[in-house]
Amino acid sequence: MNIGLGEAARAMQCKAYLSGLENAPVNAVKTDSRRTGPGDLFFCLQGTRTDGHGFARHAADRGALAIVAHKELTGIQDKPVLVVDDTLRALGRLGRHWRLKAGPRVLGVTGSAGKTTTKEILAEVLKTRFAVGKNFKNWNNQLGLPLSLLMQSGDEDFWIMELGINNPADMGELGEILLPDAALILNVGPCHLEGLGDVCGVAASKSRILDYLRAGHKAFINLDYPELQSEVEARPNLNITWFSSRDPAAACRVTYSRNNRFILHAHGQTRPFEAPVQGAHFCENLAAIWAGALEYGMQPDEIQAGLERASLPEQRMSISRSGDWIIIDDSYNANPMSMQAALETARSLASGGSLILVLGDMAELGQAEARAHEDLGRSLCAGAFTALFYHGDNLEHVLSGMNGEGSRRTHEMQDVSSFLSAWDKMGCSGGVILFKGSRRSGMDSFVRAFKAKVKTQETGG
Repeated sequence: MNIGLGEAARAMQCKAYLSGLENAPVNAVKTDSRRTGPGDLFFCLQGTRTDGHGFARHAADRGALAIVAHKELTGIQDKPVLVVDDTLRALGRLGRHWRLKAGPRVLGVTGSAGKTTTKEILAEVLKTRFAVGKNFKNWNNQLGLPLSLLMQSGDEDFWIMELGINNPADMGELGEILLPDAALILNVGPCHLEGLGDVCGVAASKSRILDYLRAGHKAFINLDYPELQSEVEARPNLNITWFSSRDPAAACRVTYSRNNRFILHAHGQTRPFEAPVQGAHFCENLAAIWAGALEYGMQPDEIQAGLERASLPEQRMSISRSGDWIIIDDSYNANPMSMQAALETARSLASGGSLILVLGDMAELGQAEARAHEDLGRSLCAGAFTALFYHGDNLEHVLSGMNGEGSRRTHEMQDVSSFLSAWDKMGCSGGVILFKGSRRSGMDSFVRAFKAKVKTQETGG
């Protein structure tokens, strides 16, 4: 970031006496006073549990260049205080300013499932030729997006930024900040229905990113979702590249072969390739990645090299082996789309052998919550599994969907301790084990406990 304090004040639409520091460079933007250092701009953000205004003095003592606030601050006379209407919105305006000033090509990535994985792998592929910036982890909301933008040096050729939404207004606010040169919509499905209503509402809200495209109006769109296709085709003057995992009419299509082998279908040719992912459900992610990379002028060999170098983000279909177990850690989050995809991959890896499922609730589904978990139960019974350990409030709906099948192999977990206790009684010796649930389920703690137990058993502890 290369922004002076006076420039930042103007970008945030605030007036302040800067004590002769108008040209002082802002080192970084911080929202945690404990991590604030000399030259940083500290934003007093107001959350549901804490209010950053109460930590302004601490940030000043740690050397903050200035404080951004929307409340009156007492005891801050030695640092400029930039008073704004709302600190979160001011942060967004500053992020937008830096995006326009730095001027790289910006691709906005959104979708109901898999957008972080797609963003991470596409960034790695483009790095084969370009300097690339991206969100820090999954910082993709009204707070994380501008912070991610302001972390970029400005020397990059590309910024690939994912956008995550929960409510209809979110994409408009994010689009105003990012103003992308191109947009990639990976998919739409029954996710965040508590705020977005239904799949049509999801498609409408996700597609709003297209209304904020800059000159060129470039869009990479998945042809496999009718609700998304309808929203996109209702917007004239878009320069669309359609990709798909099924439809031969798409300009770029990827199909699954076997054993991590995929096939690209593009420009009338086919090309087998390997990728750092397993399962047919990753075809749409890979089709999106190939579509974007080819559009930006990369050669197939460069793209393949980038794919070989890439790795999946933590807790997202991370597959490892410990002792006699293949562990699938997909514990970061869950919705009906990603849950079904994870189950398909786990079944494929198990190949008829022992398959243990450690699952938690799927969240933010609103009135569709009960139905979605009943559907999960039906899906579980559509394939074989050795045992199901379940943590959450929706077990009764899952069991209802099972309709009596598999209920004897189902164990309710109140916490990690009850999981380990039930596990000891099972006496399983090896196979495939899948961990998945929404963030509020805390499935990552179950993964850690299981790995520690297996390690202890291996070492004879």
